[in-house]
Amino acid sequence: MFAHRKAALCLGIVLSLLASTNVASALGFQIGDSKEKLGLKYDLQLTDHGTGRVTVNLTIDDPGKLKPLQSVWLVIPAESGTGYVDLSIELATHKTDGQLRVRAHLKKELAERAQLQLRTLTNPRTGQVELLSWFYYVIPIKEYLESKPRSGGTSK
Repeated sequence: MFAHRKAALCLGIVLSLLASTNVASALGFQIGDSKEKLGLKYDLQLTDHGTGRVTVNLTIDDPGKLKPLQSVWLVIPAESGTGYVDLSIELATHKTDGQLRVRAHLKKELAERAQLQLRTLTNPRTGQVELLSWFYYVIPIKEYLESKPRSGGTSK
């Protein structure tokens, strides 16, 4: 009887460890394909308020091969270039008229390093979900800052 309880306890511990793993412990892979190759259709509007702050508005018309899109993250890599980040936060998304919309308001100096990451659990090459993996497409905000520094909106 004691051996059964010991075996049940060991099994319970193993199962609880397996159940505690989540996407946070998974590996993220950057998608290097172009937005055209991915069938991704989005519009990014950047508003420079002239106060040292900018507003970023992203509208996704079609996630293409990133479907189903899990989330959109604002990531600000560390200035040191070590691979660490100063900020990584999931942004709230709103679905309007079949479009997914995201908005972020931040200091211009942070926007120069910032990127939006479109994240999915589906491998865009195979269309299959891969266990303990997630994939992300990067939209660097700096490109939009450089194209028109003081505009009411810049689109690429």
